[in-house]
Amino acid sequence: MTRSLMLVLLCMNLWGKNPHAAVISQPLIHTSNQNFILKPFEKCLDHVALEAETFNSYFYLWDIYTQFLFDKTKTFLPICLLQPNNKKSLEQGISPSQWVTVDHRNTAYVSAARMYLGFDDTYEVFIHELAHFAGFLDEYPMRVAAAKYQCQIKRYAPNVIFESQLLGQSNHPYQQLFQIQLLSTSGTLRKDIEAFIFPGCQYLASTPRQYLLHPNQFNFLRFFDVAMIPYWYQYLWQQQVLTGRTAKLSTKIYIH
Repeated sequence: MTRSLMLVLLCMNLWGKNPHAAVISQPLIHTSNQNFILKPFEKCLDHVALEAETFNSYFYLWDIYTQFLFDKTKTFLPICLLQPNNKKSLEQGISPSQWVTVDHRNTAYVSAARMYLGFDDTYEVFIHELAHFAGFLDEYPMRVAAAKYQCQIKRYAPNVIFESQLLGQSNHPYQQLFQIQLLSTSGTLRKDIEAFIFPGCQYLASTPRQYLLHPNQFNFLRFFDVAMIPYWYQYLWQQQVLTGRTAKLSTKIYIH
């Protein structure tokens, strides 16, 4: 057995046992509460165009398209992918909300309402990048340049909240849900709050403390090739689309 295979098996074993189970006691949030449940959608609100200018990019994006089309775990999203086509044909059809294309540098990233994928990027990478259209931040430590852009307090990322927004008055759209998750009944921070600390902006000097809605675990925003999406992230993602808080091609710079 190779060392890499042993590491994979170890991670799978830890994931199955929940490495934070000993220190995290999840709060009792009743999913029957009508304010915080996933709802089935009847139509797509965001339409994502898949731009294929070569045969290779067409077949690569067709695979992404079909996986999303038959992915029953993503039915909570009011999002549709348009079938892969070249740019000229796409412009003659429905006006897309966002755009996906294959980048010759083989690097996956999102800029405003445009996504760039490499041929080596998996479907899980595509889902990770798709969440950035809805404002989700990466949950791993970022480079300073990326952190300066992503970690602004006015961005109102759905999965991150600043301590001042959590404990005081705030326009953060999900302040109430964060408070239910992260505050005790007396209104103070949970005793195990360290498990929820957001690591993304830690390289910035004098960065105010920020917290995640979900414990800093093995989920799709911390490891971009992992399919696990916490329930509350599914709820937030759906809400971001339903309320129009997603990047649109008509906007040059998307600020939450």
